[in-house]
Amino acid sequence: MITRTSLALAFIAFVAGSPVLAHHSANAQFDTKQDVTLIGVVTKVENINPHSWWHLEVKGPDGKITKWKLESLSPNGLIRQGLKVKSDIKIGDTYQFRIAPAWKDTLEDGEKLGFMKAITFGGKEYVVVEL
Repeated sequence: MITRTSLALAFIAFVAGSPVLAHHSANAQFDTKQDVTLIGVVTKVENINPHSWWHLEVKGPDGKITKWKLESLSPNGLIRQGLKVKSDIKIGDTYQFRIAPAWKDTLEDGEKLGFMKAITFGGKEYVVVEL
């Protein structure tokens, strides 16, 4: 016979394990073996949990602008790596990024997708994550 305590414990175990099941592997979405360097203008930073999103405009050799959306660590994860987004990053400024590109070439809106491995500015590279 199932008791209330058993049901409560089963529910707690299910709820506690849900975030682990929901989390994804970077390898599933990004080619983590590649290092691509982008130099682009930051147009927006969504500094939110569980992952921040950085929007860039990158000018190609032909002068054409390509929009990129980069996934990165959480705000606290970035701070632990020495990057204070609110004070260090200025919208409209140009930065260099080292990224892992997505397996899928573009998103539905035409943006390219990548995972930020590092950002360089002020002569220093801030390694966000090594995949």
